[in-house]
This record gives sequence, C-alpha cells and structure tokens, in this order.
Amino acid sequence: MTLFYLLLLGRIILLGFEKVFVKKLQKYDSVVVTFWWFFLSTVVFALLALARGPEYFFYTPLFFIAPLFYGVAFVLYTKSLKIADISLVSPLYNFNAVFLLVLASLFLGESFTVFKVLGILLLLFGSSFLTVGKNLFHSLRKLFTNRAALYMLICSLLIAFGRIIDGFVVQENDPVFYATMLDLIISVYLFIYILFRGKISKIFTIIKERPVLTSAMGISNGISYLFLLFAFTKIDVSIAEPATMLGAVVAILLGKIFFKEKIKSRMIGAFVMIIGAWLLFI
Repeated sequence: MTLFYLLLLGRIILLGFEKVFVKKLQKYDSVVVTFWWFFLSTVVFALLALARGPEYFFYTPLFFIAPLFYGVAFVLYTKSLKIADISLVSPLYNFNAVFLLVLASLFLGESFTVFKVLGILLLLFGSSFLTVGKNLFHSLRKLFTNRAALYMLICSLLIAFGRIIDGFVVQENDPVFYATMLDLIISVYLFIYILFRGKISKIFTIIKERPVLTSAMGISNGISYLFLLFAFTKIDVSIAEPATMLGAVVAILLGKIFFKEKIKSRMIGAFVMIIGAWLLFI
C-alpha cells in the first residue's frame, strides 16, 4: 500500500506543477495547448500499454464518451489559467467533489448526510477567501461572476462526469490501456476541432517555440493521471480524490514563486475547501 500512497503524493505534486506549465503557455491558443497536453500524455501511455502486452487490451463504448467530458473540461481549464491567477482558480477545481456527490445522489441513490452538507458549506466558505469583498456574500458574488472562475467551475462539473466513468471502468480493466485510449481520443477530438477552425499551423508553432515547456506539460499530465488510476485500484475513492485536492495548495505556493501572486488569504481558503471536500466523502 505504501507504493500507492507514494503515487498519490506524486500526483499531488504534479498537479501543482502542471498549472505552472499551462500558465506559462498562456499566449498560445487554449485548444492547441490542450491538444499537446493530451497528445504527449498519449505517447507516455501508449509505450506503457505496449510493454504490458495485448492481453490487457479491451473495448468499451465509454472510450468515446468520457473524452467528450474531458476534452471540453480541459479546454476550459486552460482558458481559466490563461486569464487568471493560479491561486484564484486552482482551488475551484475542488468543487468536482460537490458535483460528484450530486451525481452520485441522482444516479446511484446516495443520500446527503450532515457531514456532506457541512462539507458543501465549508467549500463555499473557503471559496470566499479567494476574492476580496466587503463581506462573505460580496466575496462569493465577485468570485462566481468572474469569467475565469466560471470556466473552472464548469470544468469541475465535467471532470466529475469523467471521474464516474473512470471509477467504473478501471475496477475491472487495465488502467494503462484505458488511459491510452482516453487521451488518444481526446487528442483526435481536439485535432478535428483545430482542423475545422483552420489553425493547424498553430500546433507546430507552439512545439517549435516552446518544446521543453510543452513536453513537460504533456508528460506530467500523463504521469499524474496514471498515478491516479493506479491509486484507484488500491485506495478508496473517498481517500484518493480528496487527497489529490492538496494539489491546489502546491499550485498556490508555485503561483507565489513563479508569478509573485498574493496568496495569504487564498491559502487559508484552499485549506478550508480541502477540509470541506474531505467531509463530502465521509
């Protein structure tokens, strides 16, 4: 079990750094950045999948459904980081825990408990620290009318749909091959969209101008997601998913280091939100 907790720790750290990589590519088209993000992680997964052998290969129609959620989600994720501070929007990614809870209640019949209600209230309270307002409600209104914040919240909702599919598929199938197919189809969807918009040249521009940064972004995303899938095979989602939210704390600290962001109140808010998210899984 120690190995799987180390993998979880690795994901937490990589989640922080991937936001820095995306932010540093903010001058490029968001869809193109997202394409390279998933295409390069596909290469990582494909090499591992081939090494494992054909006996791990399988097929599910979900290969074509989950990428729709993730593709749109991470374009919004990239747009959000492009126009706002890392320390502002990163903690909002944690709202996927609320959306997961709502979806589980709707589709799986799970009930709300006192802890879950308290968790939602703490998430809202913590998010009020992300913007400066006259009072709690003014801060929340400023936050939820912020375009970048709305992008990240919609991203979190779509991620919640994707996570439900992930958890269902990897329980009985190989996570490496699943991740390979998932990222490959996301890349294809994004490539078709870029082709339709007539911006194919931008795909080559970014890798020519920023090859190291672009590669670091894509490879770290692939490894981070792989760590999560393997963690899901041995660690309960109720532990693994809230723990990964500590990546927001790492991201906030890196926002201070790399972009000189003001993080004092946002760090407090992030910790309160993480506690709230943890309560949702009790």
